[in-house]
Order: sequence, then C-alpha cells, then structure tokens
Amino acid sequence: MPATNSFDKDPEKGEQTQAVIITEKQSISSLQSTSTCSTLVAHSSSEFTKSEEAVPPKRQARLVRYLRHTGLNVYRRIFSIVFLANLAGLIGLLVSGHSTILTHMPFAANAAAANFLVAILIRQDYIFNLIFRVCQLVPLSAPLRLRRVLAKVYEHGGMHTGCAIAGTMWFVLLTVLIVINFETGRIIHTPVVPIFTVLLLIIFLVMCIFAHPAIRHRFHNSFEFTHRFAGWCSIVVFWVDLVLIADTVRLQNTTTPEPLGLALVKLPAFWFLIIMSVHIVLPWLRLRKVAFSAERLSEHAIRLHHKEHMGPYRGIAIAESPLGEWHPFACFPDGDGVNNSIMISHAGDWTRRTIDSPKSHYYVKGVLKTNVLSMASIFNRVLLVTTGTGIGPALSFVAEPSRKGQCQVLWVSSSPEKTFGQPLIDWVYTLNGNAIVWDSKKNGRPDMVALTLRLYKEMNAEAVFVVSNPKLTKQLVYGCESRGVPAYGPIFDS
Repeated sequence: MPATNSFDKDPEKGEQTQAVIITEKQSISSLQSTSTCSTLVAHSSSEFTKSEEAVPPKRQARLVRYLRHTGLNVYRRIFSIVFLANLAGLIGLLVSGHSTILTHMPFAANAAAANFLVAILIRQDYIFNLIFRVCQLVPLSAPLRLRRVLAKVYEHGGMHTGCAIAGTMWFVLLTVLIVINFETGRIIHTPVVPIFTVLLLIIFLVMCIFAHPAIRHRFHNSFEFTHRFAGWCSIVVFWVDLVLIADTVRLQNTTTPEPLGLALVKLPAFWFLIIMSVHIVLPWLRLRKVAFSAERLSEHAIRLHHKEHMGPYRGIAIAESPLGEWHPFACFPDGDGVNNSIMISHAGDWTRRTIDSPKSHYYVKGVLKTNVLSMASIFNRVLLVTTGTGIGPALSFVAEPSRKGQCQVLWVSSSPEKTFGQPLIDWVYTLNGNAIVWDSKKNGRPDMVALTLRLYKEMNAEAVFVVSNPKLTKQLVYGCESRGVPAYGPIFDS
C-alpha cells in the first residue's frame, strides 16, 4: 500500500504492487507462533482484490464520513465549541448599546487573559494526567458506548487551540480599541500603551501561525522554539500592557483616581496572569538530569534504559539542553522491576545523532505524562496495532501489571530481529503469547486495514489502538472508524 494514498481514495483497493493478505482458509491462530511470522502467502494484485470481499464496505456517504471522522473529529469539535462560544460573546459585547470604551477595554483584556489561562492550564502535566485519570476510572462494566466516547480524551487538545485562538481574537479587539482611541485622543494620550499592545498582538499572531499543523509539522523545531520563547515574552509584555491599561482606565473613571494597585487587583486579568505566570515556571522547577544507559539495537534503533520513577502508561520527554529540542517517548518497563526504557529509531538529525552517539544523561522536566494507550485499559478486549518502534508504547500497556482486560499485539516491522534484536521479540511473546510479529521485509507489506479488521473480528475486540507513524495511524484509524470499528491513535496534538 503506497504511502501516498489516502482513505478518501480507497487505498486498501488493489494496487499494482505486491501485497500480503490472509486468505479465507487461514485462521488467525496459524499466525501465532514464537518467531517472526513466515506462514503468510504473497498474492498478486488480482488475487488480493478478490480476497477483499471479506473486508466490510465503508459506512455512510463519503462526505458524511469525512465530516464525522476527519473534518469534524473530536479535536475539531472541541475547538469549534470553544471558539464559537467566544465569538458569540464578542458579538454580544459589540452590539450591546450600553457599553462604552471604558467597559470594552477591560472586558476584552479579561476575556483574552481567561482564554490564555485555560490554554496554558490544559497543557500542564498534572492537569493532563488528571483528565486521563478521571476517564480511566470508568469500570469495564460500564456501557461500551460510554467507554468508547471517553477513550477519545486524548483529543482534548482542541481546548488548548480553541482557547488560544479565541484569546488572540479578543486581543485583536483590544488592540483595535486602543489604537483607535489613541488616534482620537479620547482616553489614551501616550503612545506607550498602543506600542506594547501591538507588540503583544504580533507575538500572539506569530505563535498562532507557527502552531498551524502544516507549518508545525514541516518546521517543528521553529514551532517549538517560537512557542517557548515567544510564550515567555508574551507573559512579560502582557504584564506591562495590563498595568498600562489599568492605569489608563482608572484615570478616566473619577476625578480622584484610586491607587494603581487597587485598580489592578479588581481586574480578573490580573489574577489570571498570576496563575499563568506560576504555571509557566512550574514545570521548570522540576528540571533534572537523568542517567540513561544505551543499548544499541542496530544502526537504525537504540534503546535507552533509565531508573526514573513513573506511573502506569507514562511517557517521558528528554533533551540534551534545557533550552534545546525536547523529544517525547513512551516508557515501558524492562521487566526487572527497576529499570524502564524508551526506544528511538532513525527519523531525523537528532535521532541519528542519538543512535550514533548517545549521551549518558538527558534533561527531563515536569511530571511524566500519561500516554494515549492508557485509555485501552477501559476496554475488556483490545487489539494493539503497531509498527517499528511503536512496539515501545505497546509494551507500556501490555507489561502493565494493573491491566485487567485482554489484548493482542500486531507488530509490523521491517526485519524486526535485525533492527530490534531477538531478545526484544522474545519478550513481546513472553508478555503477549498470542502476539503477531510480522516481518514486512520477508513477508511483504500487509494490507493493514484488512488484517486489523480480521483480527478485531476474530478476537471479538471492543477497540483497536494504533501506534505508528502519523500518516499510517491516521489512515488506519479512519479505515476502521469508517467501517464502524472504534479505533484510536495519537494525533499531532495529543
């Protein structure tokens, strides 16, 4: 299945390339062995097309499928609700006849600060983990429909982007009001206020531009540095701007202006900014250097062992320098009760450098965050589909002693024994005796949708979780959901 396809173009249809499928006469049990699967048969594209009759057709019209699973997915629904609610509030403020510039300015500042506060809080490690933990408390006996809805909690990032964009919208209004009134000379008589306000708006707009998914994906390092350093600068400039706005408003209210400090504490934005400032600093208070021991698996992959304490289903972000690039990875236990591991495969300059010359120590900050696979714990039977180093996150779930539900692992990788080593493959089978390890170099690339749907049906699973590269994860999740099979996988903002 070529990587350039999308499910809107039905990529699981027969291509002019070799594909590997499971014929109707083969049972899944025939694939379960203690070594890399070699019993699969390679078929021509014509045979592949005939065998596709077992794959159920997609449900609903293409436009409906797009809106439900892509155009208006959970992430975008949350974003839309947040943004539209703010837009309604802004329109209501502008059309209210009794409002004046003296009420518009503080209201716009408060609304902007409130939105930015939520955008920052929802990204905090402890709040992130709390949200996941609350959803994990649902019992396995709860209605399946409820559990399937809660499992989408990892798409709550729509709250962050929705509030960030809405806050910027409110700040645009604030900037327009300040600039207009400076030009008319009605309230603002010094250029300092509009200068700082315009500067802050530019910072917000730059952050929004670099946070766009297309730009973020293509220039990820620029996005990371812009979000970090521009975010810090915005807090400082926002403080200055708020003090100037409060001073301007208090001087216009009465002939005997109240003290500036009193005027500030009366503004909700003042308290919002205090909370924001604290939470900007909070993760860095737990900045620490952690020792890692490297186990080179091959020229394409490395395993880093560490003793950092972690709860179930956690991930860790590491950096060579606190102000440099931060890279998140899912942790999984080594099995000795002491050490944990992360796996890194070649995917760019940083990973290449890490594989070739791993450091003895890396920086870690904040609290270790819960990963997407934690939500697999609320299902009785789960199919885990993973490729390459995605086996690491899968193992974080499979090896968790508190896990109650059943699971089966499907791991597709090119030469897994050569790339990751036989000991890791043996451990996969030890943890998950019915696991399927598929050597795509030896057996050919499988039709992931057909294989996933067949496994899902035969094990009577309640959900499918996918851990792979972003493109395949998106395609496979869509391929399942469009056929009525609940599927979950990390998104760009999870």
